[in-house]
Amino acid sequence: MMLNPILEKDLKTKMRGWRMPVLLSLYLAFLGFVLYLFFLGNDLIYNRYGYSTFNPRTAVDTYNVIAVFQFSLLALIVPALTATAISGERERQTLDLMLCSGISTLSIVMGKLLVSIANIMLLVVASLPILGVVFLFGGIGIGEVLLLLLYYIITALMAASLGIFLSTLFRRNVTAIIASYICFAALAIGPVIALFIWGAFFLSRQGANAELTYAILAKILFPSPGFGFISFLAGGRNDMVGLGALFQEINRLAERETSLLRYFKPWMINSIFNIVFSCILIYLSAWKLEPVKRRRKNKREGHGKGEERGRIEERGIA
Repeated sequence: MMLNPILEKDLKTKMRGWRMPVLLSLYLAFLGFVLYLFFLGNDLIYNRYGYSTFNPRTAVDTYNVIAVFQFSLLALIVPALTATAISGERERQTLDLMLCSGISTLSIVMGKLLVSIANIMLLVVASLPILGVVFLFGGIGIGEVLLLLLYYIITALMAASLGIFLSTLFRRNVTAIIASYICFAALAIGPVIALFIWGAFFLSRQGANAELTYAILAKILFPSPGFGFISFLAGGRNDMVGLGALFQEINRLAERETSLLRYFKPWMINSIFNIVFSCILIYLSAWKLEPVKRRRKNKREGHGKGEERGRIEERGIA
């Protein structure tokens, strides 16, 4: 099986550099520091009374704290890793060499995307020992952790596809990175704002007959990664920053739903959107890399065929 040349080149150059080890070290150090502060705040490090005062809910709280911070860090890191994929090649004046090498634009985009996903997977896999601390206390199964990692990968795929697409639109790295953060924030926060606006204008008008359903939530919040991520907050067994109560309310609305949406959890709905949206962005990125050249080539071929046809006709008349 032949490896994508863009993937092979970028993996060798990035893994041999100093940036990835430094980023990985900072990422793990921050997660470990957050976990240490959480244990310190819950008196789990210098507990003079032993394990008799241990609260089993602490394991669930620990899992939620690590998951929230890990998801937030990935949302901050992924746009910076992917938004320079194409614009960086353009700034280094190596993009034209790639386009002239005979590699298809789709292979270039897929190679850049796979490199970004590989870097993100390295961060996620490296953080498994920290996330696995919750197994010391119990209450969280390996299936929940693996499902959370799967959702991380799907969300990272969407964010990476968005970053690469914006990288093909803008010529400068700084502009592409800023645009990636703005677009990702719009996907995450925009649906929530739309839900509040919808509630203020429509629910208030209906008065006592107003009712918020799970179908309405899914139709408005489906693009938001936060809507999907809330499914993994340990089944709402705690009330961390009010998210546990929010998850319980969404579960209650889902149980009352009569349509087929009751069988789709928020993470499933958001994952379907992420996969479809990623495919569209990948296709648009590959098309954007070489649209003008194809048009010019078609025009030149059409113009050449027209001249040749004209000469044949002139010869026939003569």
